[in-house]
Amino acid sequence: GIVLAVIVLSVAAVILFQLFGVKSYSRYSTDSLHYEQGKVVEVSSENLEYDEELGLYLGNQILKVEITGGEQKGEIIEVSNYLTKMHNVYAQNGMKLIINADTPKNAEPYYTVYNYDRNIPILSCCIILAAAIICIGRGKGVKAILGLGYSMFIIIYLVIPAVFSGYSPIWMSILCAVLSTAVTLLLLNGQSKKTYAAIIATTIGVLFALLLFMLMSWMLHLNGFSSSEAESLILIHESTGLKIKDLLFAGVLISSLGAIMDVGMSIVSSLYEVQHHNPSITARQLFRSGIEIGKDMIGTMTNTLILAFTGSAFITLLVFISYQ
Repeated sequence: GIVLAVIVLSVAAVILFQLFGVKSYSRYSTDSLHYEQGKVVEVSSENLEYDEELGLYLGNQILKVEITGGEQKGEIIEVSNYLTKMHNVYAQNGMKLIINADTPKNAEPYYTVYNYDRNIPILSCCIILAAAIICIGRGKGVKAILGLGYSMFIIIYLVIPAVFSGYSPIWMSILCAVLSTAVTLLLLNGQSKKTYAAIIATTIGVLFALLLFMLMSWMLHLNGFSSSEAESLILIHESTGLKIKDLLFAGVLISSLGAIMDVGMSIVSSLYEVQHHNPSITARQLFRSGIEIGKDMIGTMTNTLILAFTGSAFITLLVFISYQ
């Protein structure tokens, strides 16, 4: 009942926000641009050289592509495909591609190859992952997927548009954390003292993270203007009031939210089992047991979080090395 009420209220709030709260801004007009799925029916000509060092074909191709979706479905168009070191989509007969179509009203349409059509492989991976979760977790697996879907819904349709429109990234990310935690844990474990304890613990942890962030951002002079996307962020800020300084906290919190929930639920679940098998245990002893469990988890969880962020920044680290 509580879960359904939270989900319904959240969805209603998102719909109202999308209707009345979102500010619109675009750096350039994209009215004439659209992307269509296509299939290569013929490679009319190609002038390519194979770079053995990079393992890439470089040059250009002239392709005939059948549009397989959208308003132009069934049309066969001619596309010039330029293969460079930065943009390299080597097309072959029968291959599925994403075509960038620029169709201005008073000019000839212009088509380019945007990328490979990866829809089917990505969808296949998602289906395999979902099947594995459901086969192993059964009912809890289904609930886990529903919880993930709810979290992504809140992030994509509430948090990101709200932050873009000038609302506080800090409070929007905390709202996301609380809603996501509550719905996910209630779905997985139902209404119980164990679940409520995990939700409260996660929320308190998030608030402590906020205090630590505010302290560290003051000490380290973090303002958000040193990122590579600063120019774009400034332009958005001038139009919508985007709060650039607090974006870092929102990104870190959302990135680590799953781990925060994992730690909170794991410790609470362990303590619940300890109390269940030893009802005479005192609150002080139970607290000490929780501390000991946390000590065992902190090492591996620290590795989990730091390695996750390091992996996501791997390319950036390589660039840092190139600049010595």
